[in-house]
Parts: sequence; structure tokens; C-alpha cells
Amino acid sequence: MRMILTVLAMALCSAGASAQGNPFKGKNVVMFISDQERTVMHFPPGWEEENLPGMTRLKKNGLWFKKAFTNACMCSPARSTLMSGFLPAQHGVRYTLEQEMPNTTYPQVELPTPDIIPNLATVAAAAGFKQVVYKGKSHLNKPSSPDYVWQPSDLGKYGFSRWNCPDAGANQSLSEAGGSYANNDYRFMYSEGNVEDCEEGALQYIASEAAQNQPFFLVISLVNPHDVLFYPSTISSTNYSSSYLDGPIGLPSTVNESLFTKPQAQANFKRIFDLGGAIDTPEQQLAYINFYANLMKETDSYLVDTIEALEKAGLYENTVIIRTSDHGEMGTAHGAQRQKMFNMYEESLRIPLIFSNPQIFPEPVETDSLVGHVDFVPTIASLFDVPATERAAWEGIDYSSIILNPKTAKPVQEYIPFTYDDFQAGQDRGPYVKEPCHLIVVREVRYKIAKYYDPSREETKVRSQWEMYDLLKDPNEVKNLAAPNYKRTLAQEIEFARLRKKIKEVESVRMAPRPIPREIQLIADVKTTNVIVNRITDQGGMSGLPIGTGNVSLTYTIDFKKSSATIRVRIVSDIGLIRANATATFVTDPAANYIAFTGTMDFTSGTGAFRNIKAKGLAFADSNTLNGQNGKVSINGTAIY
Repeated sequence: MRMILTVLAMALCSAGASAQGNPFKGKNVVMFISDQERTVMHFPPGWEEENLPGMTRLKKNGLWFKKAFTNACMCSPARSTLMSGFLPAQHGVRYTLEQEMPNTTYPQVELPTPDIIPNLATVAAAAGFKQVVYKGKSHLNKPSSPDYVWQPSDLGKYGFSRWNCPDAGANQSLSEAGGSYANNDYRFMYSEGNVEDCEEGALQYIASEAAQNQPFFLVISLVNPHDVLFYPSTISSTNYSSSYLDGPIGLPSTVNESLFTKPQAQANFKRIFDLGGAIDTPEQQLAYINFYANLMKETDSYLVDTIEALEKAGLYENTVIIRTSDHGEMGTAHGAQRQKMFNMYEESLRIPLIFSNPQIFPEPVETDSLVGHVDFVPTIASLFDVPATERAAWEGIDYSSIILNPKTAKPVQEYIPFTYDDFQAGQDRGPYVKEPCHLIVVREVRYKIAKYYDPSREETKVRSQWEMYDLLKDPNEVKNLAAPNYKRTLAQEIEFARLRKKIKEVESVRMAPRPIPREIQLIADVKTTNVIVNRITDQGGMSGLPIGTGNVSLTYTIDFKKSSATIRVRIVSDIGLIRANATATFVTDPAANYIAFTGTMDFTSGTGAFRNIKAKGLAFADSNTLNGQNGKVSINGTAIY
């Protein structure tokens, strides 16, 4: 029923736009994405107008969403949400994709292909765009080749063409930098050559190919200001001059804030992150935030180049430019925190979002309506009249009514959902942040609440922690109204109860998984830990798809007469637990000190990333010595979740 109603509503919205004369139909689109760029906040008045001429120009002939949010962090979850119209709970990309983190050891999930989940490329193609082109950082998947060499087909499988690989901006390696010696952003923009050799940059495409392929949909995705993570530990290994660390930006008012009343994951992450290079002094903190601001300026200069290239090619008037980023950056706020992990602060969540075209928006318009990345694809589908047959029951909310009628349209939603699941924070080795460190967030106009939880809490017994702010009275998010010892007023207590109920509803409904077939390929080394007559328990470490690493417990109830067994199985990992049952027959060889079980296993339920997991007839095997001290377990097949 939900899918039918969603598709019907989208079709009606599209029909209404067409009936009134849709100003977007037939226009080109340039979507300009930066990495880790929050909406401008805590900077001096007028700084944006003086230092970001590209952004400023777009606003003069555009609609600025002042309350636009990412629905997930880090890069891969945020970008997969932006490109799919689904939340991480549905598309499965909860963790940052890293070369040094194989999916047999770490939980690594790529954005599903269009045959499973439609995406921006397939929606744009269905809208009638002649070419859907991607230039720059993707971070939606990993290379298909075993030697980790990128090919255009790695992004082409999603429907994007003319990608100028390799990808960049995935981690802290200098080769991944947007600027410095690697200068990947310059490559994405300015490289020239054969498209087959990944040499065609964004500006070459605009100058030589775009005009004869109208309407086109061009994504330009740059790495910076992501390079801010090089300070202070590796800045000396880059060729960024010392002037990049200077500027007029002061420190935010919360730079020295105590994290004592905040969920423990925040202070825990700060301690771990500081191991790679702390910024304890005001001088270091000022250098960090000014480095960030100067990288924003550099990215904006590429936006200016894009606008000028469109003008030179005679395409500017007929092109909608959409300016956004994947997620924000803490920028020394809230106790000198950096990056965007393990928190729900505005600095991490709020991102720029502008729809700009001089014909559609002859004057600047702005709106306070709440919108998120998950809402983008369904909105594009309506703006460009995508047929109902090419749409999906997206989790995102279509906000095209606001774009088409920004001065009169009503808000389309009352809150923004946000999740954070990457307990590894993109690192291939610990120490990792202790649980509870997974977040479910509801951000309303006035109130914001987060539940920090352990997805395996049924096993670990780790209690959830809460964070809540009244953004009207406390816009800087200093006073955690959900802190354990905070004495709430009656009104605050009522709101806290309401918001906790809302979190539960959002978790139940909007975070419900979308059933997708996923490979199961697990192995474990186990030892017998308990024997009671015909009941044997084996336990040990397990690794492989889909858990990464974890632990398994298998309790065998053995029928010696029939040489068979029923097995109760529990798989526990940092991202959730899986419950399973198996049946097997066994053979023994006393001379060889050997016993082997073979049979089938069913996954019956799960928590966290494995919520609603189901599997029937998985291949199960367990070979062991007769004393149970050298067991080898394997589970293979396909599960749905």
C-alpha cells in the first residue's frame, strides 16, 4: 500500500507541474558536489559573499534551502543516500568504503545496482536526459578488478557515463587529496584527452560535448574541503603553503565546551582521533578552521570556472545548477571536535543546497523548509516528469512543490531522519569507539534528539544514551536536555517523552530494511566450551560476508542413533546479531580423530544491520577433532535483508 500511494502521489505532483508548464522540463542540469562542506556557520558576517563568489552568484538567481541536511555520515553512506532516495537502512551502505578494508574482514557494502535500487542516473535517463555524465569523486563502490584499478565501468554499472576515474578523496592518503601534489580536483575539472582513457575533464565536456547532447545531466563532484583532515599530522608532506592556515576565521563559541554531559562516544572519538594529531592550542585550532575555509574558497573557484564555461558554451541560461555537499564538518566546535563522526550537531548535518537558474529564479529566494539528501532523487523525478513506471517507493519526501512555488508552498515534512553506523570510522585498525556509538536522530524545527545505541545490545547489555536540544533556546546545542543528571522542566519532560516515542516510530517505520538479496560467506574457528550429555556448545571467532568480523556460538543437540543434530546458532558482530537454526548429519572417524557435520541453515532474525534478515537452506559445514578443539565452520548462500 505504501508503494502504491507513494508512486501515485509522485505521479499527481508531476502531472500538476506539467499542467502549469514545468519550467524545469528540457533544461540541462549541472550538479556540483563538494566533500565535507557544511553550510557557512560561525564565520564572520559577509565572509561568504566576499570569499565564495560562485555560491553567491547561484543564490542571486536561485532558491537557497537554509535548512538542508545530510541523512547519514560518513562519505559513502551520505552519497549513497543522495544518489538513491533511500536511507542506509534500505540501501545498506552504512560504512565508509576503503581499499584497505576487504569485505571478508570488515563490513563493506556497495550501493546496489539499478536492477535492485534505481538511482539518480537511471531516474535522469528516464526523464529524457540524453547523457548522464559523472566527473569526480564517487565513493559509492570499490573497483571490480582484484588489483584495485578503477575503470569507467565501475561507475557505468550505475548508469553514469564518461567518468574520469580513478576515484579520490576516500581516506587520508596523500594520493587521495583534492589538492596538494595529487591535485585530483584539478584533474576532475581540467584534464583533457580521450574519454575512453578517463582523460576528459568536466570543463572539456562542457566545451566540446554538452551543447550537442542537450538536455544533459552532469555531476561534478570534488574532494575539497576534505583535505582539511591533513592538518596537523601530514600537512608538512603536502605542498599547501603556510598561507592556507591563515585567515580571518575565529573559533566557534563552543570550542572549549566540556563533553561531560554528552554521550560518551563523542569524547571517546575525540581521544582516538587526537592520537593521529591533536589540535590542543588556540593557534592550532585557528589554523585548522582557516585551512578549512581556504579549501572552501578553492572549491568555489572551480564552481566559478564551471559557470564561466557554461556561459562561454552558451548553455548557462538553459542549465539548472544544483550546489550541495555530502555532509558537514565540526570545525573545532563542541570541545574542538573535528570531522563528522559519532555526533548529530548542526555542524556535521547541515549542508549547502541551492537550485539556480536565471530564468526560473530571476531573483534570490530562500526557504527554511527542512529537506535532506534522501529527498533529492524523488524531487528530481518530479521536477523532470519521470514516468511513474520508472519511480520507486522512495524513503525520501518529494519537495518539488517548494522549488516550483517557493514563496507559497507549505513544508513537506516535519523532521529529518539521520543515522550514523560506521563504528570503524573508516579505519582498518582500532582502537574503535566503544558502544553505544550508533545513532538514530530526529531533527525537527525546534527540537533534536538522538539515541546512541549498540546494535548487539541484546547480547552485550550495553544501555542506550540520549542527547536532546531545544534549538530555539539553545541554537548552539550546549545544554543536553537528555543528560542523565539534568533536571528537566515538566514541559521538557513532555517533549523528551514525545521525542523518544518518535525515535521508536522512525526506527520501526522509516528505518525498516528494503529486502535485498545479499551474499553470505562466513567461516569460523571454534572450540567446544560446554558438554552436557548430548548437548554440545562450540564458540569462536567468525569472519566474512556480511559481518566482517564477530563471534559465533553453536549449540548442538545430537541424536547419536540417527547420526544427526539440530543446531541453535547465534552470530554476534559490531553491527548486529544474527539468529539461526540448522540441521545436519555427521560422520566420525575415531582413527583419524575426526567428526564432520554437513547440513543446511536458516537465518531466522537479526538486529542492527541484520534486522529482518531471512535465509533458507544455507550450506552449513563443521569439521572438528573429537575433543572439539579444532573446529572449522562454514556458512554459504544468500540471505534477504
